[in-house]
This record gives sequence, structure tokens and C-alpha cells, in this order.
Amino acid sequence: MCESAAYILKEEGLERIMDNVVSVDPFEGQVYLTDLLGEQKIVDGEIKEIRLMDHKIIIKENKK
Repeated sequence: MCESAAYILKEEGLERIMDNVVSVDPFEGQVYLTDLLGEQKIVDGEIKEIRLMDHKIIIKENKK
């Protein structure tokens, strides 16, 4: 399968926030993640890196 895991990059390192991600939509400073079952998570941040071979999506958190 082609699902990936989403991580948020924090000062302490990577934190896994969602598994089985099938859709990633960046929009106006937020990233909308949707998993295989249709659950959605919205993260304040921007896509920093996508590692296709590792199935990792890394999001840099916006500082408030």
C-alpha cells in the first residue's frame, strides 16, 4: 500500500501524529491530513519534507 505516516517537527524531534495518511492538502498555513478511514486532522504548519521511500510526511509546526 502507499499510505504514509505524518510527523510534526518540533524542537525535541519528530512526533508521529497520524498513520495511514492517504491525502495531504496544504492550505493557507495549515496542512489537512486524511487517513485511510477518512479521519481528518488539521495541523498549523507547512510541509517540510516528504520521504516517499520511507513513507514519511514531515510537517514543520508554525510558531504562534
